[in-house]
Amino acid sequence: MSKSSPDQINPRSPGMGLLILSLIFRLLLLVVASGFSWVLGMAIAVQYPSTSQETPIAEKLLRGAKGIVSKKQLPQSESATPESTPETLKLQVELTEAQRQELQTELKQLQTQLNTLIGETTTLENQLGVSRPEQNLEARLDLIAKQLVVPLSASENEQINKLSQPVFTQDTKMVTLPRDVLFESRSNTIRSEGRIILDNLIGELKNYKEATISVSGHTDSRGKVKVNRELSFLQAEAVAEYLSKNLGQRYRLLAIGYGESRPIAENDSQTNRQRNRRIEVKINSRK
Repeated sequence: MSKSSPDQINPRSPGMGLLILSLIFRLLLLVVASGFSWVLGMAIAVQYPSTSQETPIAEKLLRGAKGIVSKKQLPQSESATPESTPETLKLQVELTEAQRQELQTELKQLQTQLNTLIGETTTLENQLGVSRPEQNLEARLDLIAKQLVVPLSASENEQINKLSQPVFTQDTKMVTLPRDVLFESRSNTIRSEGRIILDNLIGELKNYKEATISVSGHTDSRGKVKVNRELSFLQAEAVAEYLSKNLGQRYRLLAIGYGESRPIAENDSQTNRQRNRRIEVKINSRK
């Protein structure tokens, strides 16, 4: 067996080079064909747009991919609170800039007053031990008012019992009612006890059909004359309105405020001053 000479070199096979060149050519051809197809497709889409309402396949694929990505996001914490969209109010009138600034100033004042009222209400609640922060402000104030109601004294209860069945005398046809039982102190607001007395009085007044009824208010001598006269009229007017509302329109009611000008006792003691603070209801029958 003869040995080959070291100077002899086997020629390289040309098949590998042709294969590489073929792959490069095909790759270039694929890129050029894809680019040409994309340009041709865009030109056709612009020239002849589709009228179909169906979502393109490419867009469906993109949406599906976004859905997959969103599902893989970390879940929100249970303690996280979703952001609430603030409600916007549309003004029904057109405002000038000056009007808007004026209303903004008034709104700030109201907010300040509300905060002050809430603070004062909380202070009263703490003093009375009746705090109800979960209730609205009106309900809280009503609860405080009920806690501050002063119970009637024994003498006031006795007066109410005496007046539970008011009777007009045959001579004067007049009933005298104590003002302190009918009204709050220095006020023309009728108390609940006073309404009970007036309701019983209405039953008696119904025995005098089509009568003219005068309601006169009286005070003691404390305070200014003008203020006493105005207060006595407001109290007489409140009683007359209450009677008129329940008696109907067949009666004629007159309200008069005499103030301190017609006392029935000297204003020299607490008892006498209490007697002078009164409401007189008198029947004037028509002839």
